[in-house]
Amino acid sequence: MGKKENQKYMETADIVLNSLKIFSGFKKEFENYKKSKKLNFEKVDEMGRDLFDLKNETHQYFREYNPSRKKLEETDIFDLIVSSIFHEVLHLKEYIYVLERYEPRYMVFEKKLGEKKNLDPANRDFLRHSRETVGEAKLGLPLKLQGVNELVNDALPHLASIIEDNAFDKHLIRTLYVYSDYIDFLFPQGGIKRFYNDIYEGGWIEGIFLVGESFAKSGFYEQAEFIFKKLLEEGASEKSDKLSRDYLERAKSSLKSLAGHP
Repeated sequence: MGKKENQKYMETADIVLNSLKIFSGFKKEFENYKKSKKLNFEKVDEMGRDLFDLKNETHQYFREYNPSRKKLEETDIFDLIVSSIFHEVLHLKEYIYVLERYEPRYMVFEKKLGEKKNLDPANRDFLRHSRETVGEAKLGLPLKLQGVNELVNDALPHLASIIEDNAFDKHLIRTLYVYSDYIDFLFPQGGIKRFYNDIYEGGWIEGIFLVGESFAKSGFYEQAEFIFKKLLEEGASEKSDKLSRDYLERAKSSLKSLAGHP
């Protein structure tokens, strides 16, 4: 594999991981908002910065490595959705700032100015503008939040397709397994094993075997040993076909060969 192609796979793995982290973080904030009707400005601000970096990553790597293609690909759609989420989160952050930082100060000014019988035109216009700004934020925040949530939902199937298209990339294979909590959270209908079942002919058994094999070939023997042992434990009770049983036998053999490594 050439250096440039290897870099492409590493960058794809980074983009997938960063997307999983950001989308998981947003989903948690969205669920918290439904219960408390409050959003944390610092968390949304951090999310905006992370989305800015992700947007630049998708622009640079997905576009750079496919400069002459004519067919619209999953990466193109995902790139566009990520950019849309970023810009919508900027608006969402502004609404939160108005309600969290600006509205309390405005209420103090309104109370003080409201005590005066004769307001000068400048202060009267300021109060009117402030009421409109706060009112817009109160109406717009839940709608904007729902819109971002819908965009994230739109992004997930395309992210899943990108993962499946790069299913034999060793960087991505290891990344998905190590951070499988994100997959399980965002794709609760089967989580990481569902991905493996959809991708590999040998299903989740093949998928986990490939993770262990990738760690072993890269010299991470302790991690590989742990994965092979876990695969054999979970696979023992599984009604599997011949191909899956073959991978379990290969896992046993690989585990024995790792015994000689420190």
